[in-house]
Amino acid sequence: MKMSKSAALVAIALLAGCSSDDDNSTPNIPEARTGEWLVGDLHVHSAVSNDARDTTVNILYHAFDEFDIDYVFFSNHMRDEGNDHQDNDIGRHLYANRLKHYELPELRSLQRRFYEDKILTTTFEWDFPGFEHYNIAIVTTPDQDDELIEAVKLFEYKFSEKNNIDQFDPADVARWEELGIERYNTSANAAKALTWLKENFPENSYGMLNHPRRYADTYTLADVRDLNNLAPNVFFLMEGMVGGQFHPYDRGDYAGSSAGLYGGADPMLAEVGGWWDALLSEGRRIWNVSNSDYHFKISANGQYTSGYYPGEYSKNYTFVTEQKDELGLLEGLRSGEMFGVTGDIINALDFTISANGKTGYMGQQDFTVSKGDEVTVSIRFQSPDFNNQEIYVGDGIFGAHQNPGVHHVDVISGSVTGMVDPTSEEYSSTANSDAQVVASFTEQDWYLDDEGYYSMSKTFIAEGDQYFRLRGTALDYNEYGLTVDGEPQKWEPLVQGDEETTYQIQNRANRLIYRDVWFYSNPVYVNVK
Repeated sequence: MKMSKSAALVAIALLAGCSSDDDNSTPNIPEARTGEWLVGDLHVHSAVSNDARDTTVNILYHAFDEFDIDYVFFSNHMRDEGNDHQDNDIGRHLYANRLKHYELPELRSLQRRFYEDKILTTTFEWDFPGFEHYNIAIVTTPDQDDELIEAVKLFEYKFSEKNNIDQFDPADVARWEELGIERYNTSANAAKALTWLKENFPENSYGMLNHPRRYADTYTLADVRDLNNLAPNVFFLMEGMVGGQFHPYDRGDYAGSSAGLYGGADPMLAEVGGWWDALLSEGRRIWNVSNSDYHFKISANGQYTSGYYPGEYSKNYTFVTEQKDELGLLEGLRSGEMFGVTGDIINALDFTISANGKTGYMGQQDFTVSKGDEVTVSIRFQSPDFNNQEIYVGDGIFGAHQNPGVHHVDVISGSVTGMVDPTSEEYSSTANSDAQVVASFTEQDWYLDDEGYYSMSKTFIAEGDQYFRLRGTALDYNEYGLTVDGEPQKWEPLVQGDEETTYQIQNRANRLIYRDVWFYSNPVYVNVK
C-alpha cells in the first residue's frame, strides 16, 4: 500500500530537518559474524505464582515443542504463596523454599530429559516496595543451583516485603544478624537491592522494569533515571512490549488506572519523544524487550483469559556471540542487539548503520564518524507466511493463519546530548528528547534481495551524536481506533454485545489483537567527532 498523502508530507518535512540526502542508497548487507539469533521470553509464570494456573510441563511443551523458541526464563512472584509447579496447594511458603523444593528441581529434570538444547532458567518477579513489579535475575548455570538458592533466599530476607521474619529459618536469621545483615524492604530503602546486586553479582545479574506504566502513578521518569544511576550494569532492560495481551477488556492489564497501551506497547516505548527516547538521548543503555508475562491462557471454566503462551504471540530476538547457555544469553541481552515482535510480523531483522567501510549494530555505542560524513541506515527483514492466530480460540491449530505482513517501517531518530543533571527541572521530564520519525518505508520502497530479505536504506549526513531505532507494523498509517498518522492509539477495552457470548468476544479480541501487531528494534548510535 502507498503512504497516505498527509503521512508522506510529514515524513518529507522531517527528513529535511535531519539533513537526509534525496535518494535511497543500496542497503548494507552485514558481513557474516560469529553468533546466532536466539528467540525467547524473559517473563513467564507457572502455578508457583498464585495468580497463575498452568503447570511447568504444559508451558514448556508449548514454548519449546509447539512454538520452538530457544529460551524461557521463569519469573514467579517472590511472595509467601502456597502452590507448587503442578498447581497443588502446599500451604504458604517463602518463594526461596518453593524454588528449592519444587520449581528448580522440575526445571532441571525437564531440561535433562527433553530440552538439553534449550536455555531454561529461573528469575523472580519482585514486588519492589514503593514501586511495582520488577524482574530480578541472578544468572547461573545448573551446577550452581545451591549458590543460586542461597542468593535468592538472602535477597528475599533483605528486600522483600511479602513475608514475615518468623517464616525464615531461625538459624539463618541468627547467622545473618551476626553478620550485620539488615533488612531493606520499605519504600524508603528497597532500592538498595540494585546496589547489592551490583556489588555481589556485577556480571551475572540484571533487573528488568516490568510493564513500566501499568499504573500511571507508580514511576516517574526521575525514578527510572535514579534506578539506572544506581546500577547501570544491572538495570538495563525494560518490558516495553508487555505481556498478558489476550484479554478483551483489559489487554496487558492496562485498563483503568494505567497510562494506557498503544499498539500492545507501554507508552514508555510507544511514544515518540517519550520516556525511552529521553533515556536514549542521555546515552543510557536501557534496552526494550518483548515478553508474554504468561499466567494462563483460558481459565478452566472458559470464562477468563489472560495471555498467550511463551512464543505464541510475543517474541524477543537476541543476538548471542558467546556460548549458547544462560551466561552467553545474558551477554547478548546486555549488548542491546535485540528486537521485539508481536504476532510474528517479522522473524528476522538486520538493522545496521554504515559509513567509511565500517558497520554499526544495535546497542553499539562506539561507531564514530566525522561531521559531514554520509551515514547509511540499512534495514532488512523477513516475514513468515503464517502466524499463530487460532481460527477459533482454543482449537490448538497454530501456524496456519495467513500473516498480514509489514505495511510500513518507521525510522525514529533523536540527538544524544548527554546525561541530564539530577538537580535540573529536565530530570523529571522528556525535555531533552528531540526524537522524531525521520523516514517511513512501505512496499513501494523496499525490494526482495537475493537472500530473501526485504531491503531498504536511507543515507543521512552526520551533524551530531544521534541514535536511530525502528518500529514496524501491519497497520496502515490511519486505521480507525488503532493508528493516526502512523502513531499507535490507546487501546480501548472491548464491550460485550447483548447477544454476544463470552467465547465470541474472546474470538473477536483474538482477531483484533492479531491485527494490531508491531515490531521494535533497539537503537544504533552514531558518534560524531
